[in-house]
Amino acid sequence: MKLLTMTEAAHFLRMSRSSLYQRKDIPRYRRPGSRVMLFDQYELETWMKQGRMVMEDQPVSPITAVDVASATEKGAVDISAPHVYHRSTRYR
Repeated sequence: MKLLTMTEAAHFLRMSRSSLYQRKDIPRYRRPGSRVMLFDQYELETWMKQGRMVMEDQPVSPITAVDVASATEKGAVDISAPHVYHRSTRYR
């Protein structure tokens, strides 16, 4: 059981420390009466593998013109409009 500090775990997961702190689904430990968070490297590896398997199982479908047309009918914002309103006159 190799324990990693916040900086080491962030480097291991290739994330920023603030992202690692905010993600509550990442396994972590705290010593009683301390603010220091520790991460088990084996559990981080297991967590990464589980996350990747979930991503691979879900099929990804490309966005088509029909999807865009149906989205605009449902009240979505049309981003293909030529004029975009900006409050400042500098950006007109």
